[in-house]
Amino acid sequence: MGNHMSVPEGELELRWKRLRERAAADGFDGLLVFSNQINQTYIHYAANYTLLGDRSYFFLPMTGEPTLLIGAAWDLQHAVSESGLSDVRPLMHGCNKEIISVVKAGTKGKTAVAGMEMLNEKDLAEFKTEFGENFVQGTDLLEEVALVKTDFELGLIRKAAEMADAAFLKVVETAKEGMLDYHIMAEIDYTMKKMGATDNFQMSSIGRDSTGMLLPYGKKLEKGDIFLFEMTPAYRSVTYSAQLCRTAVYGELPPLFYEKYDILVRALEESLKIIKPGARIADVAKIQNDIIGKAGYAEYCRPPYMRSRGHGFGLGRVEVDDECPLTFQKNMSLVIHPNQFIPETGYLALGDHIIVTETGFERLLKTKPMIYTCGGGNQ
Repeated sequence: MGNHMSVPEGELELRWKRLRERAAADGFDGLLVFSNQINQTYIHYAANYTLLGDRSYFFLPMTGEPTLLIGAAWDLQHAVSESGLSDVRPLMHGCNKEIISVVKAGTKGKTAVAGMEMLNEKDLAEFKTEFGENFVQGTDLLEEVALVKTDFELGLIRKAAEMADAAFLKVVETAKEGMLDYHIMAEIDYTMKKMGATDNFQMSSIGRDSTGMLLPYGKKLEKGDIFLFEMTPAYRSVTYSAQLCRTAVYGELPPLFYEKYDILVRALEESLKIIKPGARIADVAKIQNDIIGKAGYAEYCRPPYMRSRGHGFGLGRVEVDDECPLTFQKNMSLVIHPNQFIPETGYLALGDHIIVTETGFERLLKTKPMIYTCGGGNQ
């Protein structure tokens, strides 16, 4: 595992141990993980392999060494180097014999299949013919194990949060009248990529009376414009993303905007206070909706104005809404955001990324929850 995308000694073994324990508890005798270009996160989590070809499989037996099978023979050297696995094999195009052979050699019972929903009809039918009822949907197994991050994974997310802070502050410092919105977005991407970001999902709004955040469309920055930012840099995989939601202004705003933004700040801070292992995730959404609702905006705390009050990313994604049945667990990572449409001001953005700790939570973003002024004066 010698290159820059490798993982520390024992990291994959820790993930495999958790996966095997969960598989055994659910009555499985092995785990087959499938990824394609639609969703690469499954194979990256299980094998630390960045998929470059069309597809890849990873088989984890209950004992013994796992096997990585890749769809692009030309990527064999990269797959061996990045994953560090001793058994990496290329797949013949359109042929599943190698996969079937590996699974049959590694298990005699039920196999959980993570990513089964992405298999094409032909491949799924062939596997079902070979394994029958022993070929079982297992995506939830992988998702639930990945919900709780390892220390190494948390380090990647902390690095992503640093990228988000740096990019936001860069834009606040350098924004100038007449800049196009897509130039501003490019500046954000450039700052993050210089710091090592693998990807960045972002939405924004520049203007007045915004109803939400979209992709850039050529709007020029003018005095009095409000910036809404949702930046989500990923480090190595989308699973290791951190999100920043912030509001800034170019010029001056009436006091009303700051009054309304303070409602969001209070909703964020009060909801964060309850977060600790065992606390109900739904209660975060309920607290935010209650505070914003009592301020006179209850009808805007539901669709089509608002969907959720936070979420995770990639593998182990969870939605923070008032119907979420889950509780917080130590080492979960997610964004908490009381983003809100308010008729008098338009949409306002605010959200912090957190890690759940043993006694509470760790706040990853260093930028304060406030309306920032472009060009300085932010304390």
